[in-house]
Amino acid sequence: MPPKHNNTHPVHPTHPIANHTHANTPVNDKSLIDRINSNHTHGWKATEYSRFDNMTISQLRDNLFGLSLMSSDEDTPRMANIETRVDIPMNFDARTQWKGCVPAIRDQQTCGACWAFSANYVLAHRLCIATNGQTNVVLSPEYQVQCDTMNKACQGGYLKYSWTFLENTGTPLDTCIPYASGGGTFSSGTCPTQCKIASMSMSKYKAKNTVYISGINNIKTAIMTYGSVQAGFTVYRDLTGYKSGVYKHLVSTVLGGHAVALIGFGVEGGSNYWLAANSWGPNWGMSGYFKIAQGEGGIENQVYAGEPVY
Repeated sequence: MPPKHNNTHPVHPTHPIANHTHANTPVNDKSLIDRINSNHTHGWKATEYSRFDNMTISQLRDNLFGLSLMSSDEDTPRMANIETRVDIPMNFDARTQWKGCVPAIRDQQTCGACWAFSANYVLAHRLCIATNGQTNVVLSPEYQVQCDTMNKACQGGYLKYSWTFLENTGTPLDTCIPYASGGGTFSSGTCPTQCKIASMSMSKYKAKNTVYISGINNIKTAIMTYGSVQAGFTVYRDLTGYKSGVYKHLVSTVLGGHAVALIGFGVEGGSNYWLAANSWGPNWGMSGYFKIAQGEGGIENQVYAGEPVY
């Protein structure tokens, strides 16, 4: 796994808020939140969250942002440009397009398993859409955390390898292997062979034909046609306090890599954004969702999705 980011990065003149963050700076930094909210030109609002109480920047970085961002991927097939739709609307929200297929917002807690949560979200979402709502399930990120040895459990992983696992092995229902790694101490390699409830069958749900999706219109087309996609991006220190609006980082301190599911897109206040489902629980952001500006943190640079097997 590549080395983690340095604790601090120099403030760039284009960052509207200079924030001299140190490793022991509290995540819930009221002074930073007040500065964000006092300037109405930024386009988004911030708040404190109890999930980050008594947590420092160093602890947050170590426990939550383990996604490894690859500089390039020459192996995974690309989604063909010819699939791009010509009738892309200004705004699209998968929650309203497929009302019966809205996966629940989950909480990874202090385990850096965003790579598993977001991949499971996308696979379950696309499975529900492909079956016209007949197969609407909650999949087990815990099984992938425990069994996917190409990734690093709570210490992070890669998007492409999460889909390799879902193609080759698959994952069972969440009721079969419930989430238990929220404390952040689990390491991969001890893969369960039966459900927690012994009478349940460990049927696995798989993916196929995983593609790497590049280009804004291709990403939009994929979401509109098949459902959500998985995206990785660089997270800056101020995302933790996001409350509403279109997020653009205002400070230069990098926390690490993070993965989410993109479920839509739109324009707000003159800013083009992606609508994303996070895995920090339903009390964060806009009921667990957030709007992130196109291009923010390189969010279009690593986008993956596979087709459900059914």
